Amino acid sequence: MKKIVVTLLALLTIGIAASIANEERDVDPKILSAFQKEFSFAQNVKWQIKGKFAQVNFSVNDQAFIAWYNADAELVSTARNILYMQLPLSVIKTLEKDFADASCYGFVEITRDDETLYQIQAERKNRKLLLQVSPGGNVMMVKRVK
Repeated sequence: MKKIVVTLLALLTIGIAASIANEERDVDPKILSAFQKEFSFAQNVKWQIKGKFAQVNFSVNDQAFIAWYNADAELVSTARNILYMQLPLSVIKTLEKDFADASCYGFVEITRDDETLYQIQAERKNRKLLLQVSPGGNVMMVKRVK
């Protein structure tokens, strides 16, 4: 029985290692190198190819992140889920003023081209909205979500 358990654990470990190796094999080595330089401290790294971009999901200090790289191994964008109280005060004030009657959730901090935006889902009167808010509190996009 002990030999069977040890054998199964060994096969499981090999399978997981092969799966991770297959994910990375599909990613351009330049992109892997750029990611390693930028995020050498990343843990739980998982790669996917999404159209023209390589998407990498990873964690830092138990915080989940997503990053996208283009074919030239340039970091295009990063995103992470955050809590309401992690939003800048100006964003909170905008939500309290302009969306006081809405239920807000799904707070995501997005960084792209050295610019940070906050994506927020809001539900008001059975309408779902997707908001993008600048750190200064300006609502830059309002989109209805089905």
